[in-house]
Formats: sequence, C-alpha cells, structure tokens
Amino acid sequence: MTFKPEFQAVILAAGKGSRMPELTASKPKCLLPVGSKPLIWYPLLKLQQSGFRDVILVVFENQKAEIQNAIEKNDLEIKIEYFTVPSNEDLGTADTLRLLVEKLKSDVIVMSCDLITDINLDNLLDLFRKHNASLCTLFFNPQLHEPVVVPGPKSKHKPERDLIGIDAQTNRLVFLASASDFETDVSLPKALLRKHTHIKIFSNLIDSHLYVMKNWIIKYLTYDKNISTLKGELLPFIIKKQLAKPQKITVTNTSIIKVQDSNDIFQFAREADLDVLVREASTCTDHYGDLKPAYHGDPIRCFSYVADLKTFGIRINTLSAYWYINGKIIDKWSSITNDKELVQIDSKAEIKSNQVDGGCIIWESCKLNEKTSFKNSIIGANSVVNSFSRVFNSVVMNGVIIKEKVALENCIVCDGVTIESGSQLKGCLIGSNHTVPEQSQHSNEVLTESDRLMEF
Repeated sequence: MTFKPEFQAVILAAGKGSRMPELTASKPKCLLPVGSKPLIWYPLLKLQQSGFRDVILVVFENQKAEIQNAIEKNDLEIKIEYFTVPSNEDLGTADTLRLLVEKLKSDVIVMSCDLITDINLDNLLDLFRKHNASLCTLFFNPQLHEPVVVPGPKSKHKPERDLIGIDAQTNRLVFLASASDFETDVSLPKALLRKHTHIKIFSNLIDSHLYVMKNWIIKYLTYDKNISTLKGELLPFIIKKQLAKPQKITVTNTSIIKVQDSNDIFQFAREADLDVLVREASTCTDHYGDLKPAYHGDPIRCFSYVADLKTFGIRINTLSAYWYINGKIIDKWSSITNDKELVQIDSKAEIKSNQVDGGCIIWESCKLNEKTSFKNSIIGANSVVNSFSRVFNSVVMNGVIIKEKVALENCIVCDGVTIESGSQLKGCLIGSNHTVPEQSQHSNEVLTESDRLMEF
C-alpha cells in the first residue's frame, strides 16, 4: 500500500533572473555560488531538514543537465524529481503549478529557489494544520544590516513594497496588494472592517515566496487559466474570496450550493460535511468580541506566519541581495544549516599562496599560485589566480583566469572571465566570458558584452 504524503514540496527554479541579468546571462540563477554551495542547495537542504524525503524541482528543459550535475556533487539525501518547462515560453508561477496538477495529489508547499533562511518550517506547517487553512504564507521582518556598496555603477535601488493586512487576533491574512498600486490612500472594504476589527497593515514585511496551500487551489488553477502568477494574481484573489460566501438556493427545504459555472471557487474549497459539523458543535472559536462562529464560517481561510526579529531570511533576487549574502554567509552558516560543517577550502584545490585569510571560501580544482593574496573572497571552481595578484572582498565564479599583477577589490567576476596582466578593478561587475585587456583600470563599472543582456 502506498500512503499519500501530507505535503508535497515544489521548488520553482525556472526563472531567468531578469533582475540581475549580468549574473544570469549564461548561468542558471539557481546555480549562482553562495558561499561554498550553489544557491539551489539551500532550499533543498531546508526541506530535507524539515523531514521531506522528495521534492519536485521545476527547471528549464535546456538547463536540466547542468543543474542536475551541480546538485549531484553536493551532499543531499532528498530525492529530486525534475520537471522541465520550455525555456522559450513565458510561464508565470501559477502557470507552472497548473502543469503539475497530475503530479500533485496532496497539499503543497511551494517555494522559490532563491530563498535562504534559518527558520523552522514546522512553525508554518503547524499553523496550516491548526486551522485547516486554505493558504498559509511566510513573511520576514526586515533584516537589520548595514548598507552595502554593490559592484557596478552607483545607483539607488528602490525595493518593492507590499501592503499586508493581518488580523492581529487570528493571524488571518485579509489583505495583500503592491504599494505601487496606490498613490496616497488605501481604502479597505467596509465588509472587511466589520468582519475583522483588529487589522494591522504592514508595509515593511518581506514576502518569502514560500506558500503552503490546499490541493484544491492547484485544481482550481486548471479551470481559471486567466491566473498566471502566484504573488501578483492568485494570492490576492484567494484572499479577497474570504469575504464572499457560496450562493445558496432553496429547493424543497434543502439548501444546495448554486453552481453558475464550473469555475465557482467554492466548489473547490468545499469542506467535508463532517469537518463542518465538528466545528459547529464545538465551543472553540478563533476570535472574540462577537457571537460569530469560528472562522466566521468561512470555507476559504488564509493565514500568515510572521517570523520573529531574530529569524534570518532573504531572497536572492537582486544584485544587492546576492552581494549581501555572500558577505555574510560564513557568519550565518551555522544557523542556516543547523551546524553543518562548512568546508572553506575544498580538498581538490591547489593552494600555493600563504595569504588566504579566514574569510575566504575556495571551491574545487582552484589553483592559487604563490605570491598571491586573498581576503574575504569566494573563488569558484576551476579558477586560476597567477602570481603577484590579489583578490579582496570579491566573488569570483567558475573557470576564471586572473593573470599576473591583477588587483581585484569589491568585484563580482562571472564564469569564464579572463583578466589580463596588470589590470586594476575596483567595484566592478564583469559579465561571463568577458576578457579584460592588459593594464586596464576600471572603477564602479559593468564590463560585459551588451548583447548578452538584450534577451532580458
């Protein structure tokens, strides 16, 4: 007998990384190096440590082999089922889940490939279980950290903000919208204010893009094909539907749900009769101040879990976030991985330099020649640094060749770059396979072939 799991996990890794195209023009976003591991390793480890035995990983068809090869090199026990989507199709996150409907038989936890956090997922899953919720979301408080100077031209990054309404009594998620949708004032429906009298509106919480949802939501997506994205379309729609009620008509003293068409969401959200009877017979309630039944009798119920201030959580979806996490990964490693060993210098690396400080991480098959110096830097696999060169506070990815007498400081160097002798680079971002000529001097620039970024 095969038992259906309580939850199935899905990681969405078929994104083009359009917010940082300089890094992802020739590399899957989920394989960007963070510390000693590719980015995708962190959410996979989080699921594994939370008791998940398998996961569906959604990737582009033309990237599957590269991603699979990278993951197999790492020490993970979770079983991965790869689900591929065409790279030439513009699929939203909800579109992708719609394709998985035949594979998803249980309730679902959906997460992005770019989430790095030390949170215990049991807290979120228990909230979902406790209330038999339709949907649960995870939010982080803003991370308190000092401003960072990101490689490349100096620019002011304006982060996206969401307006999030949460019932302070019950943790019901009752409102979600982008702050950019409003100019000055935000109007809430009177029905919402009458029903939820203790709403707090937050504008600084960070959406983790980690959602736990009932299986019926996945099935509903197959009928409402106008919904393309999770965050921008599905979540606001489901949250608003909490205010609505199934329409009823009376036929020979029997009340039945009126079905106007097959897309009626309440046909999908309908609870088992026994669950409804048990709740109605119970004296338990989730709120106070009125005589309304538990959950106000809502068949659709959305909840939010807001992590405490000590919890670390970040999405690596911008250049600044990528730069920040690589500067902090050694400090955060223990809490993120539950004290897993951090290998800072791979056993297959050839280190002839005697100036590699404790803030460095050196990947496999690197060759660091004598009379070189390294501080607070990551040196990717198969990279070579020749004599009389120094690399300070930088991220050097795979297959990079740094010739003699090169000075790198506060830089990101992508795959396959060659930096010729005598070059001095400070605060620069160097795109993949670019060659920096001899004796070049650059400061706060992006050095890449412009046509590599045009597709984004």
